[in-house]
Amino acid sequence: MRRAALSANLLHKLESTLRDVDRDAPIVQTLAAAQGALAMTFGVLPGIFNANTTGPMIREAQRHLAHWTLEPISKLIAEEATTKLGGTVTIDVVQPLQAYDAGGMARTFSAMIGAMATAKAERIDPGPAMHLLDWKDGA
Repeated sequence: MRRAALSANLLHKLESTLRDVDRDAPIVQTLAAAQGALAMTFGVLPGIFNANTTGPMIREAQRHLAHWTLEPISKLIAEEATTKLGGTVTIDVVQPLQAYDAGGMARTFSAMIGAMATAKAERIDPGPAMHLLDWKDGA
C-alpha cells in the first residue's frame, strides 16, 4: 500500500514537472523521437500520436498495422490452430477495416480494375492482391 502511494506521488511530481517544461526543449524532442521509434518497432505509425492527427490518418494507421503486423501474426496463429484442431481455421484482421462507404468503394474498385489490367498485361499473379481485397471466387 505504501509503495503504491509513493509511486502515485512520484508520478504526480513527474507530470507537474513535464507540464512546466518547454515543448521545444531537447528532452521533449528526444522523448518524442523515442516514442516514434518504439511505435515503429511494433508496426504502429508514429503519426498516430500527433495531437493534430485526423480521422483519415487514424484509419490508415489501423490499416497499416493490420496489413503489416497483425495479418502475419494471425496467419501463424491460424496455421497452428489448424494443425492442433484438425480443421481449417482462418483469422481475418483485414476485412473489417475495408471502406464501406459508396464513394470509397467506387474509388477502390476503379483503382483495383486498373491495377488488375496492368498486372494481367505484365503476367503477374493476382492471387495475393485478391486476398488483400477479400475477393473470393464466386463472390
